[in-house]
Amino acid sequence: MSILTLLFLLVLGLSVYAFMWAFGNRKDQTARIRLLVRYIRSVALFALAFAVFSQILGLVDVFDYLARQDAGVSSAALAQAIRITFHPTELGLIIYLFSILATLALKSRLSSLQSS
Repeated sequence: MSILTLLFLLVLGLSVYAFMWAFGNRKDQTARIRLLVRYIRSVALFALAFAVFSQILGLVDVFDYLARQDAGVSSAALAQAIRITFHPTELGLIIYLFSILATLALKSRLSSLQSS
């Protein structure tokens, strides 16, 4: 989860930096903004893939634990363990959705810069 938090901070920082370029009074800013949009998308997609990978590792651990147990495990404990494995995926999706919103806003700004 800490790696995903760092990736979210990176996406947030890149987004803020891109918005500063998009709304600044610099010449030839469209190339820089396009590059930053690609970086934002790439980092967010990596965060989503890392989150799904983390969930798969968590599920493997849960099922490995269950396979080694001689006594039965309650359904509530199993549900709790599986629920916890979804936390990284939830955070990865939040990061990815945030990046989509940021890149849509930046692309809108790019189109307005190119039309003027």
